[in-house]
Amino acid sequence: MYRAAWKRIRYFCAIPVLIAWCLLMPPQSTPAASNDAMTDVRVGLTQLYTQKSTLKIVTTKLAFGYCINDSYVSDTSLTSSTGFTFSPAMGYYYILQKSYKDYATAKTVAESLSALGVDAYPVIVYRNIWQVYVGGETDKTKMQNQFRLIKDQFGFTYSALSSDNKQRILVTGNFGSFLIDGGVKAAYPQFKALVTNDDDIAVIDLGSRQYRGRIEIGRYGNSTLTAVNIINVEVYLYSVVPSEMTSTWPMEALKAQAVCARSYALTKTGYSADSLISHGYTLTDTVDSQVYKGEAYETSTAVAAVTATKGETVQYNGKTIMAFFYSTSGGRTEDGINVWGLTQSYYTGVVDEYESEPEKEPWIVSLTKTQIENKLSNYGVTIGTMNTMIPQITTSSGRVYSLRIKGTGSNAVLQSQTIRDVLGLPSTKFKIISYNDVPDKVTLRSTDGKSEKEISSCYVLSAANEIQKISSELKQYIVKSADNLVNFPASAPISKNTYYFAGMGYGHGVGMSQSGAKGMALAGYNYVEIIEYYYQGTTVD
Repeated sequence: MYRAAWKRIRYFCAIPVLIAWCLLMPPQSTPAASNDAMTDVRVGLTQLYTQKSTLKIVTTKLAFGYCINDSYVSDTSLTSSTGFTFSPAMGYYYILQKSYKDYATAKTVAESLSALGVDAYPVIVYRNIWQVYVGGETDKTKMQNQFRLIKDQFGFTYSALSSDNKQRILVTGNFGSFLIDGGVKAAYPQFKALVTNDDDIAVIDLGSRQYRGRIEIGRYGNSTLTAVNIINVEVYLYSVVPSEMTSTWPMEALKAQAVCARSYALTKTGYSADSLISHGYTLTDTVDSQVYKGEAYETSTAVAAVTATKGETVQYNGKTIMAFFYSTSGGRTEDGINVWGLTQSYYTGVVDEYESEPEKEPWIVSLTKTQIENKLSNYGVTIGTMNTMIPQITTSSGRVYSLRIKGTGSNAVLQSQTIRDVLGLPSTKFKIISYNDVPDKVTLRSTDGKSEKEISSCYVLSAANEIQKISSELKQYIVKSADNLVNFPASAPISKNTYYFAGMGYGHGVGMSQSGAKGMALAGYNYVEIIEYYYQGTTVD
């Protein structure tokens, strides 16, 4: 990833310090109750393994069982050289009115029924509870025909099941097949690997990614499948830290990331390691929570940062807080009340003085009136033909809190993160530049009074002590003041129907800027100092 370093430059008259930047176009929930005692977290693998008609565990030897009251016990192991394929089981079934304590016994009974010409499956419903189901047909008549073949055979009695409780799953491999019925005890089994990879680590291979800990595959009331990783929080962070922050960054920044990610996970997860089939997870592996890519993405420096801060969280009055973080602030972090209505004092914005090497550089997004109309329409708002767009409220950090868009049919008002989501912007810290604007004109104070001058005509003293005119190729000029950064785009659209959204920062802006943490670490601050700066009044414990 390209990261341009800032070079501080100054004018020869008594004016504010200016920072010139070449622009590269750059290609995160409300707090939950804290549960600091938890050691395992449930992570919904929504990036690659959700809403799927089939899922496959490539690992060839698995153990599985149930986690009850945060205690996991494996009670069955199976080997399949072709792996294990999971799919929703949506048909009608008849259930044999008898339970068995293990897979082998249930399988023997199922095989005896299959010999009568029906489809019969061993079914796991809970720890040491197996049953046998017959059928699987989606057509009732065909199912009744199967039942006639087994009725009054072997002295078994049966009851009919509904066509689909949205909790049954078929698992197949070259060992045969079995069913999971998560609807009986409101729980799914959890699978763990009985083999190790080349690094002698037991991981479950889902194809594109491999995961430590256990994997639960469930329907959670849907017609599709989702995989959930149940994993020790410390081991989970081995992958989160390098997925969220570049591993070559200073160790103190990585430690700060580890503590914030641990705090976020423990407050966000919401559930114990046990399964709740109505909702299997609250923590995901994407930017909706925090990025997590599995065992292959772990790095030695990230593991060292996690190990060095083991168990530590960001706390306020002795309770772990949800420590939000994001890539880049653009000069000042945002008050939590302006984003999610958070009134806690530790979500108050601060000057991001050390964000001198931002991961995400200043950006310009160009949108036509038609594109804006279409984006509003996709959001469910129709304004007719767009006329004008006006920022109504701007926060002290320079972010647009309320944006009014006027159309021939009606007007639309977007607020806070909705602006970013609807328009597809990296952050809400932006200026709107329209046709005929003169965006880079600024009033400069010199020793002989005021003069109005375009930044592009100024001369600067570079970091190499060379006097030179500001490059005409720059897309934006950044002015550094005592409490923020302010951007001045170098040009305006040439079309009356086009708007430039010229901004800085990347993400919601609440809490720790990862780029700023890097800058503070480079300046000699340790991870505790970094965290306590971004979350004022907190401690690390």
